[in-house]
Amino acid sequence: MLATMFSLASAVQPVMGIANQHLYRRHRPEQTALYLVIEANLTPFLEHLQERAAPLPRFVTDEFKDYLRCGRLEYGFIRVKCDGCRHEHLVAFSCKRRGFCPSCGARRMIESSAHLIDHVLPPVSIRQWVLAFPWPLRLLLSTRPEAVTRVLAIVTRAIETALIRRAGLTRKSGAYGGIVTLIQHFGSSLNLNVHLHMLVLDGAYANDHGKLRFQPLPAPARAMMTQLLDTIVLRVLRCLERDGLLIRDPEQPWLDLAARDALDALGAASIQYRIAIGPHAGRQVLTLKLAAPAATSSVPKPFTVARDGFSLNAAVACAPHQRDRIERLCRYITRPALALERLSTNGAGQVVYQLKTPYRDGTTHFVFEPIEFLARLAALVPRPRGNLVRYHGILAPNAKHRSAVVPNPSQQNRRRRTRAHARLQVPGGDRQADPDAPTAPMTWMERLRRVFAIDLSICPDCGGRLRVIADVTRPDIIQKILEHVARQQAPPEFSASSGSITVH
Repeated sequence: MLATMFSLASAVQPVMGIANQHLYRRHRPEQTALYLVIEANLTPFLEHLQERAAPLPRFVTDEFKDYLRCGRLEYGFIRVKCDGCRHEHLVAFSCKRRGFCPSCGARRMIESSAHLIDHVLPPVSIRQWVLAFPWPLRLLLSTRPEAVTRVLAIVTRAIETALIRRAGLTRKSGAYGGIVTLIQHFGSSLNLNVHLHMLVLDGAYANDHGKLRFQPLPAPARAMMTQLLDTIVLRVLRCLERDGLLIRDPEQPWLDLAARDALDALGAASIQYRIAIGPHAGRQVLTLKLAAPAATSSVPKPFTVARDGFSLNAAVACAPHQRDRIERLCRYITRPALALERLSTNGAGQVVYQLKTPYRDGTTHFVFEPIEFLARLAALVPRPRGNLVRYHGILAPNAKHRSAVVPNPSQQNRRRRTRAHARLQVPGGDRQADPDAPTAPMTWMERLRRVFAIDLSICPDCGGRLRVIADVTRPDIIQKILEHVARQQAPPEFSASSGSITVH
C-alpha cells in the first residue's frame, strides 16, 4: 500500500556481509543539473509567460513544482526500521508525475515493464512496430487526446487485419491479433514527438472449435509494409479531415506564442526544433556537431518504409523464449523522457543535452538557454486523464479470450503463497526462491530487488527484517527528525588544546 510512495532513482551501494544485496541510498535530486536549472529559472520562466498573457495550464506548473519536492526529505518521508538491531533509514516521497521527472519515470518504467511481461504478454513471438507522424499531426495529437484514440484505433486495426490475412485467417472465423501500444511524447533531443511504440504479437490466434492456437508468421516483406503504411495514411487523413481536425496544407505556418494557447505554441516550437520564447524566438536551437560527420548510406533501412512524413518500422523482433529481451524492450518503450547522465551545464550557464547517438548530419549535443530548456520540458508534459498505455485485440481488458492467452495471475498468486510458506520453513531464513517457479505478481520492494538488487526489506547491518513504522508529513516533526539525523551524522570535533574529541 505504501510501496508507491518510494522514490526510485537511488544510488546502489554494495552492502558488506550480505550476499547479492545492495543498500538503498536517497538519490539526492537537489544535486543534479536538472534540479538546479529548474529551481533557479522556474520563477523567471513563469513570469515571462505571464507578462505575455500566455500562462501555462495548471497541470504543467504543478509538474514543475511537484518535481522540486520529489525525493526531498524536507517535504515528507517514510521511516523504515529494523526489529533486531534498530537500524533505521528514511525513504523520501516521490511526485509520481508523468512528464520529465527521471526518478518517477524510471519507477513507472520498471512497474510497466514488469506488469507487461508478467501479466499481459503471452509466451509467443513479439515484434515492435513504431509509427511516426509528420510535424503537423504531432502537434494535433499532443493537444487532442480524442484524436489520438481515433488514430490509434485505425492503426491497430490495420496492423491486426494485415497479420490475420497473412496467416490465412479471417476475423469472421474467430481469428485474433494482440497489440500493446505505448504513446510516447518525446524525441531523443527533448523535442515534442508524439509517436506510437506497439508490441505486436507476431502472428495470429486461430479459433479451432473453442481452442486457441497461435500461428506465428515470418518477418514482414517490404511490399507488405508499404501497402500497410499506404492504408494507414489514407485512413488517418480521411478520418481527421472528416472530424474537422485537419485541413491539408503544404505550408505549415509558424505558430506565434501570442496567437495561440501557450502550451500549444511551446509544443509547435519543440516539434520544429525552434526556440519558443526569449529574444531568439523562432530561430533554430543551437547544436554542436562533429567536424566530419559520418557518411550516410543511400541503402534503405530494413523493415522501414516512409511516405508524406509518416514512417513505419518493424525491425525489432523477439522469439518466444527470449523473455529477458522482451522485458528489456518493454523497458525501452516505457523509458523516461530525459537521461540525467547526458544533461549538464556549461560555463556560460547554458544547458547542454548530449544525444545518445549522433544524428546523420553530425549533431551530438543540443544547447539551450535555461528558460528555453524549461519551455522544452513544459511541452513534454502529457495532458491529464489520457492513458499512455493501450491494449488492443485479444489483449484488451474486455476481450472474450484474454484469460486464455495471458499469464494466469491466480496460479501465480498460489505459487507465490507456496514459496512464501516454504521460506518460513527453511532453517536460517533462506530467502532463495525456486528458480524454475513462474514469476508471481510483485510488490514495489520486489521490483527494486528484481532490477537494481535493492532490498528495502532487509537490514543492511544484521540482515534482519525492515518494516515501515511511520509516514511523516507534519513540517514540525520533519524538521526535528532531520535535525536529529544531521547531528548523528556530523563528524566529531577534535580539540587540539585538550586532545579530546567532542561529539554533538
